[in-house]
Amino acid sequence: MNGDAPIGLLTGSAPFAGLPDSPAAALVAAFDGRRIGGVTIRGVEKPVSLARLPGIVEELVATHRPVFIVSLGLAPGEAVFRLETTAINRVDFGVADNEGARPTGGGPIEEGGPPARFATWDARALADGLLDKGLPAVVSHHAGTHLCNLVLYCALGAMERAGLSFPVGFLHLPYAPGQVARFLREGPPGGDTAPMTPRALPSLPMDTQEAALDLILTRLGGQTLG
Repeated sequence: MNGDAPIGLLTGSAPFAGLPDSPAAALVAAFDGRRIGGVTIRGVEKPVSLARLPGIVEELVATHRPVFIVSLGLAPGEAVFRLETTAINRVDFGVADNEGARPTGGGPIEEGGPPARFATWDARALADGLLDKGLPAVVSHHAGTHLCNLVLYCALGAMERAGLSFPVGFLHLPYAPGQVARFLREGPPGGDTAPMTPRALPSLPMDTQEAALDLILTRLGGQTLG
């Protein structure tokens, strides 16, 4: 379908933790099939599944042999885009995945795998590019211990095993305004049991999130094909 055009792989987490929507899933759908800087974007919504994600990531890399991978996830309460640099070989879930798995104790993602893997995109340069366009962004050195961290760890490992040395990174997104409006309108099903629990959370409009992602993908495409 894409001819000989190289593939840029864009993955995003499906809604989780009882949320009906996700900015990551919306952006993946919006960018799937776009041509950016000579690269065709293949957007894939990932299941929020500890059991299935490592195999899915491995298969996507083997199938598409992408010239870059950008994975997206939600960072509740963040007011900025977080460009991750580090994935650790640990799982410890504060929230269960969508299949009910909630490992604790910090067990490994890969038995015998390296303690950490480092993103191969230039997070600092990409964050500076967003800041230059008036888009709030920070470099983050810890992707957590949930599935966002797992996806980055597995993507880096899959690319290494495939012999591909192209950029791989993870972008944490803020809430969309509609999500926060829903929190404020509906509140918890049983009412507020802790009156100080915040619901007026930071968010960024989806067109702002789309502009930031477009800038990142354009720069990555230019680097890999330049």
